[in-house]
Amino acid sequence: MSVRVWPYRRPLDRIRAAPWRLGDTAGDPVPAALPAWDYASDLTLARLVEIDLAELRADCGLPPDAPLRLAVRHWPSTSLLRTSAHAQDLAPHQDRATCEVLISVDSSELGGFLTVETLVVLAGDLPTTEPFVAARGGSILWSDQIRVHLEGGAGLLPIAPVSFAEAGLPAGSAWYVSMDGGDWQQAAMGSLLVLLNEDNPTVKQAMEASRSELSGMLWSMLEADIVTDLVGRALDDDAFVDETPSDDPDGDLTMAGLVRALVRTYLARPTESPEHAIKRLRDDRRRDPSRFRADVHCGVRFLTDREATS
Repeated sequence: MSVRVWPYRRPLDRIRAAPWRLGDTAGDPVPAALPAWDYASDLTLARLVEIDLAELRADCGLPPDAPLRLAVRHWPSTSLLRTSAHAQDLAPHQDRATCEVLISVDSSELGGFLTVETLVVLAGDLPTTEPFVAARGGSILWSDQIRVHLEGGAGLLPIAPVSFAEAGLPAGSAWYVSMDGGDWQQAAMGSLLVLLNEDNPTVKQAMEASRSELSGMLWSMLEADIVTDLVGRALDDDAFVDETPSDDPDGDLTMAGLVRALVRTYLARPTESPEHAIKRLRDDRRRDPSRFRADVHCGVRFLTDREATS
């Protein structure tokens, strides 16, 4: 467990930030996940922030005219590019401030999960030599974050069509899930690749007609295969079961994180944590591998709720 120690004094409960809400400050509270979000939907969030500026400056050892700023920035897990969404200077010598913050995030900047961070910072350098007092502009005096899941935790898998005959893979197969094994802390996107056999006429037809009944059935089978392969390989590996989950929410999605996301999304029971689900699934798989496969089919709703369009 890591502990962050700041090199300067910070305020003690001088900021009352209301929860973020959808649309405006009268909207519904922002949920942990937006399952109805799609790639064409912008996101508008609002909140009220009340700041006791006089007490905040006193807590931090700052003079009454210290320049302060309320700022909001956000970034998606897909790019981690930080965007400034709001900046409001707080007047010197002012005792209290009530700020209404409204931000809008364009759909082109969204994906994965969105992190929104609210900060109160020092807005300029101060000519002070007092120890443990913030003096550089940009010093963060207070902050909080929320995360909104937009696409679930499973992320997107890299898929590539190849000629299996030329690649030396079984020519009559449909696909091959390529995984670098051994290190579960590797980035998933660099360790996992799904190869589709373009020599297989049915697979090729499904790729060319992405919204056909055939493609829906094949993608359903591929989804079940991927979950079975990835989770099954992790359950069989003592190194995965013994490793400690990462607590870095902004780090790259690792192979271990991807497996836990698949377990949480498809296989965990409603009140079950991913860690408890993994232990249960590991015992089930050892007793009856066929039952584990059936659990995966049930979790991914295999061939039961696919939209068939022709």
